[in-house]
Amino acid sequence: MDVRSTLDHAGQMQIPIIDLGPFLSGAPGAEAATAGALREACEGLGFFFVRNHGVDQALIDMAFAACQRFHSLPLEHKMASRAVGKVVGYLPLGGQTQRTSVHGESVAPDLSASFYVRQEFPADHPDRLAGQPWVFDNRWPADLQGFREDCLTYFAAMAGLGDRLLELHALALGMARDAMTSHDAFRPPTYNLRMLHYPPRDPALDGQFGIGPHTDYSYCTILAQSRLPGLEILSPHGEWIEAPALQGHLLINNGDMCRRWTNQRFRSAPHRVINKTGETRYSVPFFLGPRLDVRMDCWPTCRSDENPAPLSFGDYMAEVNKKNYDL
Repeated sequence: MDVRSTLDHAGQMQIPIIDLGPFLSGAPGAEAATAGALREACEGLGFFFVRNHGVDQALIDMAFAACQRFHSLPLEHKMASRAVGKVVGYLPLGGQTQRTSVHGESVAPDLSASFYVRQEFPADHPDRLAGQPWVFDNRWPADLQGFREDCLTYFAAMAGLGDRLLELHALALGMARDAMTSHDAFRPPTYNLRMLHYPPRDPALDGQFGIGPHTDYSYCTILAQSRLPGLEILSPHGEWIEAPALQGHLLINNGDMCRRWTNQRFRSAPHRVINKTGETRYSVPFFLGPRLDVRMDCWPTCRSDENPAPLSFGDYMAEVNKKNYDL
């Protein structure tokens, strides 16, 4: 079990690294040890790296290649897949700005463009036939051969890893391993794959972000980073920490629903992206959230007299979308 210290030699908080290999292989004692490491990371910074996570590097490389292929298309081709009314498809530069943040003001539209992919449900799927609110229609580009297939292959791999992370969250909170994966809130989860493009930042626009300071809205995020730096995390002590891009690692962070449902026990850490490299930067975050219609209290092992009021993910996201997305 490899869990590196969260403090460097100067006493500044660093990002923990958790080896998932023993847990995924069922090694003796790995459940408790890995859950304990996750609990410490979630109660501390709220971000951690995982290695030996079971997702082949070739799949991650394929996702980055697909991201670059899409964003390299002519603008008029991308605009044919533009998100309209819902956060599905292409959002051009400036299409999202973090107006709800309390951790720093965006003085100009965020300098990033995105392509959003949602879970696909066949025409005869019961949830589609019932018109469930978590069923979306993806807006695929018409002229990018193999793009849809590559996205959905990566999507499935991230969804599988997401289930393992939910199991570890449940164990870390002293619950049964399947307490979250069997809960109505995650049957099914609401997944969202975001393919991000950050152009080089204009040094003259001081105060413009690739993505402004924010916390993620969902339950947790699995992030594949590019080789270029840019992501910064706000520590509990008020320091911005730059997240390195570690080969073979994925970066995990808690979202606002995780913070609420653990009764503030697990931290949803503010973070931001500033592309200072002078090069084009890409990243491929995968968001795992609860169902939009499930209202729930915090998890049983986290209850207290100050327990937050129930709130459905759908209610929360409806307010966020009004303020942050130009659809």
